Amino acid sequence: MVAFAFATMMLAGLESCRGDADFSDAIKGVTTLSAETYRADIQEIGRLVFENARVTKDRRAGLARKLDDLSRRVSGEGKAAKSRFLALESLEIARLAEVSKVLAEKPPPPILQNNWMRLRANLFDDQAWMARRAADLAPLAAVPPEKVH
Repeated sequence: MVAFAFATMMLAGLESCRGDADFSDAIKGVTTLSAETYRADIQEIGRLVFENARVTKDRRAGLARKLDDLSRRVSGEGKAAKSRFLALESLEIARLAEVSKVLAEKPPPPILQNNWMRLRANLFDDQAWMARRAADLAPLAAVPPEKVH
């Protein structure tokens, strides 16, 4: 009985220590970035995160690449050299990129979507064009008929 209680306590401790803590409130000098400057990146990542379709190998690779690019871009901003906040957010984006490399083939899990929205909200002012779910995604531009083979 004591062994069962100890094992249950250890599992609860491991579950609560998953590494997705948000320390942004504890950092002085929080800096937000222009959402419009990053709009194309935000929208592409949003499509990869929210689209309610199977997560293919290409989708995983694309999401990881876009998140890595965004992480480097955020850490490379002139303000980032002076901002611990941007440096930490950049590391969190890089961590999300690593997680995205091993997503299951079913549609993306809510935890991925929630973490993307949390990071996006920490870095950028909210914009009406930002997706919060699959229904918010703008339709892909139609391919002109002459380009279809």
